Amino acid sequence: MMPESQTENPDGYCIIKERMTQALRYFKQSTEQHVLAQVWAPVKIGDRCVLTTSGQPFVLDPLSNGLHQYRMISLTYTFSVDGESDEALGLPARVFRQKLPEWTPNVQYYSSREYSRLNHALNYNVRGTLALPVFEPSGQSCVGVLELITTSQKINYAPEMDKICKALEAVNLRSSAIYDHSNTQVLTIGHQNALAEILEILTVTCETYKLPLAQTWVPCRHGGGMGKSSTSFDGICMSTTDVAFYVIDDHMWGFREACTEHHLLKGQGVAGRAFESQNSCFCNDITQFCKAEYPLVHYARMFGLTSCVSFCLQSSHTGKDDYIYIIEFFLPTSITDSRDQETLLKSLLATMRKRLQSLKLASETEFEEEERSMEIIVDSRL
Repeated sequence: MMPESQTENPDGYCIIKERMTQALRYFKQSTEQHVLAQVWAPVKIGDRCVLTTSGQPFVLDPLSNGLHQYRMISLTYTFSVDGESDEALGLPARVFRQKLPEWTPNVQYYSSREYSRLNHALNYNVRGTLALPVFEPSGQSCVGVLELITTSQKINYAPEMDKICKALEAVNLRSSAIYDHSNTQVLTIGHQNALAEILEILTVTCETYKLPLAQTWVPCRHGGGMGKSSTSFDGICMSTTDVAFYVIDDHMWGFREACTEHHLLKGQGVAGRAFESQNSCFCNDITQFCKAEYPLVHYARMFGLTSCVSFCLQSSHTGKDDYIYIIEFFLPTSITDSRDQETLLKSLLATMRKRLQSLKLASETEFEEEERSMEIIVDSRL
């Protein structure tokens, strides 16, 4: 259901606009960063509903001429929220329609189809961007989008998210929250034992084959677009665990940090594909995904990661609850030849087979057959 636009209910939206203005003032007082923060609000143009920032609240670093120019450019844009593919909607409209935040370390990693202001962003050195849906306390109707724009690359957006959420709450509005591990992962003794076994496998494998990073994704309780944890497991979402991961290349800590702020849905990225099929999956170049296909793709480009393989495991420690673990290995960027990659995958499988105790492949395939049944994504543009 589409919320009322400011043209349909001017009095009601005037109150929201005043609250947004005050929230931006609070946010500006709480941050020392050089930013542009602007609100996108729904308006009716004929039979179409579009988002505009014209006439809407904003705060701007007075010392940044680039951000000032970008604000002027943004005033000329509208984004339709009616009936287009999510990719073609544009950043504010995607956030508005999905009711989920979206952020990037650098908007220059978007395609012009995903981010129609891309050429202007290049001209005015716009980089890190965070866009948040804004809700009234009652109901789940999105009343606008708050866009935070910087001229520097950013990895971790949790501090900005926290400041914005507090500013909105102070004026009786709210937003989604970036993922919080503490609310979504509850580990039993069985899960702890399984993760300890996985950590040993990740450690040995990374050290043996000099893999830059390996991590584990697990199903989580997540309430969808409102950013709240749910009381029941919905089965379509997963998050990384703080227990079972291994970083051998210090440069990759930033990528790992970005992963902790994201959920993956079934089918998203290599890990999400393994989660969906409960089979193994390999991609020779994850940077060719679009952001909708893999929310972490901009970070993969930023940190130079390309080849990735994921395995779906189950553990006898967790009984008969069908709980699965997705382990994700990133291959060394120096290994680009397909035959060398195939040889490395065979070695990974052989090492895992020797190390697994309570764990097994969720597909119930023998390790000798797993390589043949593995899903291979050669061209990531699906």
